[in-house]
Amino acid sequence: MTKKIVAGLIGMLLMSLGAAAEAAGCPAAPPAQIAFEAVPSPLPQDTGAAAKELAAKMGATGDRYAAGYYDASSLTSSKRDTAIAKLPDGTVCAAIAKLTVKISLERKLWLASELKDNDCVLHAFATAYAARGKADDDATAQFGQTVVPTYQAKIAAIGWQTAKTQEDAVKQIADRIAPIMTEIQDKFLEQRTAAQSKIDLSHLPADACDGATEKLGHKVGIGNG
Repeated sequence: MTKKIVAGLIGMLLMSLGAAAEAAGCPAAPPAQIAFEAVPSPLPQDTGAAAKELAAKMGATGDRYAAGYYDASSLTSSKRDTAIAKLPDGTVCAAIAKLTVKISLERKLWLASELKDNDCVLHAFATAYAARGKADDDATAQFGQTVVPTYQAKIAAIGWQTAKTQEDAVKQIADRIAPIMTEIQDKFLEQRTAAQSKIDLSHLPADACDGATEKLGHKVGIGNG
């Protein structure tokens, strides 16, 4: 008996929703698409700060040194193509035609000025710290492969939004997209953090540079016990 009542209520709800859609009179919604774009993010180098200054940039206190510092922050944004239909009664229908999710990185690789004493050593440390940049690039590419299969249905489910003005109809779409974009940003941050946690820069670079790497490494706090 209870199942029949529930089924009846669901049927009434679906009829009500169908009637509302018919009353709105919007045409068939376009097939919403979602795409991903990794925005090219250069990794400039800066050797203008000493090892102690770099440690301070990283939040260290006291007599601490850092050979390098990969300073990066991610930005998640979107570009939206919107389909608009205007009904005879003045109602405006708005739906997502395509949502392009973009992820970019604002970043810089700091290398201690002490390393400039030897070109080979500077290159060795630059190569070692560039692993953080590569980890970010790889995480971005891997995450991008999940965006379409994970969020296509959620974007398509937004469907038509109706209002008296185009501005209000478009705002309704933006309001529905906002939590999806927040989820995308949070998921990417989790994946990026996991990738960065695997990078170990506590040891000297592999290139010994005829002993100069170890010598300068001591100056910037690596290998001092």
